[in-house]
Amino acid sequence: MAASSTPGSPRLRRTAGDRRAQLVQIGLELLPTTPVQELTIDEVARRAGISRSLLFHYFATKREYYTAVTRAAADFMLDHLLPSPGTSPEEQVSGMLDRYVGWVETFRESHLAFVRGAGGGDPWVAEVYEETRERLVQVALTALELPDDVRRRQLVLAWFAFTEDLVGSWADEPTMSRPELLALLRDVLDRLVAHS
Repeated sequence: MAASSTPGSPRLRRTAGDRRAQLVQIGLELLPTTPVQELTIDEVARRAGISRSLLFHYFATKREYYTAVTRAAADFMLDHLLPSPGTSPEEQVSGMLDRYVGWVETFRESHLAFVRGAGGGDPWVAEVYEETRERLVQVALTALELPDDVRRRQLVLAWFAFTEDLVGSWADEPTMSRPELLALLRDVLDRLVAHS
């Protein structure tokens, strides 16, 4: 019997949108162990079962692909951090802090690469990073029932910078318990906004 007569499942042709989503998903799956700037196009293409040149049919440049993965990761983080509708203001801030610490513990290397990439002058990372922080600042201002003005935005942004740095170093070398870390972060935020 010829091999061609053996029934097989028909090969499904992916739409361009489906293929782009698949390639971004592969990037997301690699992020827990590989910062986005270190993803190799060859590895992504191999996992997708396509050639490197075909990947560039869906993403014109490596930077465009990295930007898409970075944006998807930021959206995923925001979905994880943002409070559920109907959550009390106190639980919104405390819950967001707790989830953020858990996020950094789980995705430490990738998250640090995201933060450092934004600070290191990668414009495509910086843009996504700034958008993400602006959304988190807005959530914090709303949860704390603070007016959205320049002064309070500056204070909450400064607190986010402090939080990123402390949580990142704590995840690497814990110098206090997790509850102590969360209490300290909340205390610093409360003190800052009390003087606003």
